Amino acid sequence: MTDKRRVIFCTYPSLYSIIVLDELLKSPDLELVGVVLSTRVISKRYGIIRGSLRHIQLSGLRYAGYLFSVTSLFQIACRLVRKPTLKGRLKQQHIPYVATKDINEPEAFEFIKALAPDVLLSAHFNQLIKKDVLALPTLACINIHPSLLPRLQGVDPAFYALLRKAPETGVTIHFQSNEFDKGNILEQILLKLRRQDSLLMLNIKLFKLGAIHAVKQIKLLQKGEQGKEQAGEGQYDSWPNPYDTKLFRRQHRYFSWAEYWKLIRNL
Repeated sequence: MTDKRRVIFCTYPSLYSIIVLDELLKSPDLELVGVVLSTRVISKRYGIIRGSLRHIQLSGLRYAGYLFSVTSLFQIACRLVRKPTLKGRLKQQHIPYVATKDINEPEAFEFIKALAPDVLLSAHFNQLIKKDVLALPTLACINIHPSLLPRLQGVDPAFYALLRKAPETGVTIHFQSNEFDKGNILEQILLKLRRQDSLLMLNIKLFKLGAIHAVKQIKLLQKGEQGKEQAGEGQYDSWPNPYDTKLFRRQHRYFSWAEYWKLIRNL
């Protein structure tokens, strides 16, 4: 293959999205032609404040604080240590982006269509991509999901892997479909769990691993490729409830400030 694959990346601005972005930018075989940034907090009906309060109501203050730390606080921390945020990196590279609560609405749809991507890649993205957008790339829409699908479908698989004391988890690179976490599989990569891992560090490992293998799969993609169907039973987990987050806190850490600041300094 001589031509670079044209990729649009769909994500929610966060520490995890930076990890995936950096792998995309490093690849000599890919051209990142645009980014779709989600501004949705739980529902497109909510603004940031109402959505954040809803997160506290659903999952408790500690878990909501963890989410704040890897998203909004992360943007502030980057500025404090003079590191570019996600948008800053895009501006440095002259990569266009659109911010939207719904990727399926006309503004984002036309943005993607005009850039004529070969591949739409999503990771840490909190929106369902519907069929009209799924049909836009010439090759495929694929997703990085931080579990071994169909196990641990849902919004935070790493949290539930640790909570349920799973001996292993992993990453799935899969085709997107009209349902969350249901598309055919391109590749799965197993990762052994370590009891000492915080939720932050486990997610860092999973998204890094997923990004490396997603880049590989994008380079190998062939038109009409189907992947393999998901086999076995799966369970979809929505946001953790306060009981689960309290139980989690007795067994694990969300993160430590030492590892948090070290990660930011090393970005």
